[in-house]
Amino acid sequence: MAEISVSEAFRIAVDHQQAGRPAEAVPIYRQILQALPAEAGDMAFNVLNNLGAALDEQGQLEAARACFTQALQLQPSSFLATNNLAHTFRRQSRFDEAIEGYRRALALNPQDAGAHFNLSVCLQQCGHYQEALSELQQVEQLAPGRAQVQANLGYLWSQLRRFEHSAAASRRAIELDPRLGAAYCNLGLVEQSLGQLDEAIGNFRRAVELSPGEAAWHGNLLYALNFHPGYDAETISAEHRAWAARHADPLTAQAAPHSNDRSPERRLRVGYVSPYFRSHAVNAFAEPLLAAHDHAACEVFCYSDVAAALRDEATERLKGSADHWRETVHLPDAAVSALVREDQIDILVDLSGHIGENRLLAFARRPAPVQVTYLGYQNTTGMQAMDYRLTDAWSDKPGTTDRFYTEELVRLPRAFFCYQPADDAPPVGPLPAESNEYVTFGSFNNYAKVTPEVLDTWAELLARIPQARLVLLAPTSEPLAERAYAAFAKRGVQPERVEVASRRPYLDYLRLIQRVDIALDTFPFNGHTTTCDALWMGVPVVMLAGSAYASRFGGSALVNLGLDEWIAHNRQQYLDIAQRCAGDLQRLAGLRARMRERMTDSPLLDAPGFARHVETAYRRMWRTWCSHNP
Repeated sequence: MAEISVSEAFRIAVDHQQAGRPAEAVPIYRQILQALPAEAGDMAFNVLNNLGAALDEQGQLEAARACFTQALQLQPSSFLATNNLAHTFRRQSRFDEAIEGYRRALALNPQDAGAHFNLSVCLQQCGHYQEALSELQQVEQLAPGRAQVQANLGYLWSQLRRFEHSAAASRRAIELDPRLGAAYCNLGLVEQSLGQLDEAIGNFRRAVELSPGEAAWHGNLLYALNFHPGYDAETISAEHRAWAARHADPLTAQAAPHSNDRSPERRLRVGYVSPYFRSHAVNAFAEPLLAAHDHAACEVFCYSDVAAALRDEATERLKGSADHWRETVHLPDAAVSALVREDQIDILVDLSGHIGENRLLAFARRPAPVQVTYLGYQNTTGMQAMDYRLTDAWSDKPGTTDRFYTEELVRLPRAFFCYQPADDAPPVGPLPAESNEYVTFGSFNNYAKVTPEVLDTWAELLARIPQARLVLLAPTSEPLAERAYAAFAKRGVQPERVEVASRRPYLDYLRLIQRVDIALDTFPFNGHTTTCDALWMGVPVVMLAGSAYASRFGGSALVNLGLDEWIAHNRQQYLDIAQRCAGDLQRLAGLRARMRERMTDSPLLDAPGFARHVETAYRRMWRTWCSHNP
């Protein structure tokens, strides 16, 4: 520093930084700080701010945060340093602090589009979708014509279930940047929600083509394939294995060995990983298992990926069922894997598969000796690192489906699940047909499962029973409702005989089921939660079973209730069962009146018995691992 002036040294450091050489800039900035006199406030501020940015570029985030904090002590009203500090918090996944920082920055400079955009991203990460949308709309005004802004708008509108807005924003993003994979992915999610499977699959494939390293987008494609009747089990299995070969198996090959205590009969450390430890369809089956675990046999860890804004009473109940609760929502997959290893988990259970904000790439690193996929997804993960999949003999008939899984199938006795009905569910009520003088059918499934063949079948059923009505639960979307009415009209069913009901809060949804006499399941992708909800409301379900898990797993509920006669094995049987049962109101009324008692006395609500079966399966898995790894 003695050979050149401070200003010249500063210029050299800035040149390095602007040329993409932060590692060369950092030592120069540090030397300047040592040489500066105490009164050199402005220069010290500039050096600290630039040093923080250079450290941030190198991933030295804590050191960067310290620099920005020192800079702000010199100039508390600096937008630049405030914004930079917020950015570093964001990079550290400290989203609450990042949100506060961006808001302070915007108070200093409300017109900065970048700060609004970054604030939106942080709000989205925390599940504050409406606030995130508002910030992006400001970016749209301040800096119009940005493809990434439109893509993010598409995602947020879809989370808020405003599908027309989402589709429009996604298409606008594609117009602005035809190579932006996120836009195709978001558009595919909307199309899938609206039952436009061919279009959705095409857009997911385009997203994967443009961004082959995005495992989650590739996973969206896999999930969509399960809904489409044009893809057979072998093709879908191959697609899952291809996903794993690209994204997961290379990580598995690098996994370190495990140091877990090999004692086969000791207390097991069992970890559950899920973004659905909250009020959610998956939790209706996860919570009774967690609540009924024998803690003398299993020390239970929960790795929760629930965003702060989505945590609720169910989250708090689940915490009470776990011996250890880990908040992992903002951790990268590698960090989650490291945490699981640190916890010395013996058996790690995935509750998501290829849906939602899953952690399959944490599992791919094989943090636990035994890894199990269960419940949330209706197919294989395709991964070498996933050892087992829990199912039952009805859902996966022995000798018929095993070859489609990379996991070993473990068929639990009785049912593969245990159901937890809502404590405050409305009463069953009398059979609606007795007062209506006509039968009301209903479907409450994910609308993506309502394929043209399903619509054809329902239309034929309504033609067979001219006075019957149909209630169809679907996303809030006028175009979708219009398409549904048009689809039935094309098949000769008057629009007034079909009610397209919008999605609604859970208890209102149960009251909607209460208005129905007979539920109609979808095919080839069955319902499961909706089937159990309908049964709890006293409504029997007509189902068409196929050969693959996705077309059978809902039938496990009926089989375990002794309602096998409600399961068809071809389309004609499906129609015949529905028509025959609709013609016997006395039998329907009796079945409705006794259904809750029937469920309560069945394996479906026997949480302690179910938990013992799962624990027995875990023990066998553990003994096998110990015997192979002495």
